[in-house]
Amino acid sequence: MGGGARVELRIESPAECPVVDVAAATGGTGRSIAWSADPETGRTVEEFVLESDADGSDTLELPVETVFSDASSEIYRFDRDANRDCPCVSIERFGCPIANVEASDDALFVTFHVAEMDEIRPLLTELRSRYDGLSVERLIRSETNRDESNLLCIDRDVLTDRQIEVLRTALEMGYFERPRDATAGEVAAALEINRATFAEHLASAQRKLLPDIVGRREQARDR
Repeated sequence: MGGGARVELRIESPAECPVVDVAAATGGTGRSIAWSADPETGRTVEEFVLESDADGSDTLELPVETVFSDASSEIYRFDRDANRDCPCVSIERFGCPIANVEASDDALFVTFHVAEMDEIRPLLTELRSRYDGLSVERLIRSETNRDESNLLCIDRDVLTDRQIEVLRTALEMGYFERPRDATAGEVAAALEINRATFAEHLASAQRKLLPDIVGRREQARDR
């Protein structure tokens, strides 16, 4: 096996992305996103399937048109400047074809692969300079042996500085030990916050980290 990896990104509210806008406006999910560029006109046509219980594009003040609909989904189409930057175009400029992309919860989820791990850092640096709401949902290395099959990298950027401080203090004081070396009240006191605030920070950090460990997409489907 090679030294590559699968990268799954979440980008919150990317600017000028009609797929995300439509998904957010309808509470649905945009899937099967595809695009085709015409070098003669300098335009790119994009098409996607929207799975939603809401009404169609007639109720949306967005530059999209419905090209097909049935009982469970609608196919929307729009065109854009072929040179306009967007997350998918930015990633493909690094030579990484998009493996999967969908939009839901006012965010874009993009999956792609890199041939070598050292390709990831410059790509993420470029993307973060363009999109403030970017986070790494999951990063899975290629299996070189069975012992590495469950290797998972966690992106600490999903946590705020305060959440990292809360987790570090709780860990250092033994809050996660069994039996506990410190109570929630003692950790909160060390942080100079009340127990409710401590619990809120801890729960928020767990909501951000646990889906990466147990599988965000599977968990979301079970809700």
